[in-house]
Amino acid sequence: MDTDALRRLHYAAAIACGVFAALVTHILLTVFGVGLDAVLRDAAIGSKQQFVSAMAWWAIGGAGFVGGWAAGAYLIAAARERELIYRLAQRFLIALVFVAATAGGIMSKTGNLGGTVDVIAGLTALGLGLICAFCGARLAYLNAEQV
Repeated sequence: MDTDALRRLHYAAAIACGVFAALVTHILLTVFGVGLDAVLRDAAIGSKQQFVSAMAWWAIGGAGFVGGWAAGAYLIAAARERELIYRLAQRFLIALVFVAATAGGIMSKTGNLGGTVDVIAGLTALGLGLICAFCGARLAYLNAEQV
């Protein structure tokens, strides 16, 4: 495969992994009741709900950034044939998929999700995760070009 096409594929995969990490964080925070929708749920907005929503916002953004950066660094290391990093990242990604599947299963059992507030919170988490994952993946590839 062409080197430029492979690089673009790695870049897209790193962004996708960052978005996936952001959505997993959003799912887990929603399961624990401290998601982005804390402000949208109550008519009387208090400072506690705003704080919870702000912390969820930063956690989702941070997860997207770190996920994009880590996946980018992993793909760069795998392309340079570094075996130890490849094995560690492989186990981490398997664990991440397991956590996401478990959280999704728990959410499907609650029965009170799926309204307009949840759709708004989910799309916000998706957009935030996409932007932060792009930034994280870009940082990983900029650092790799300097090495």
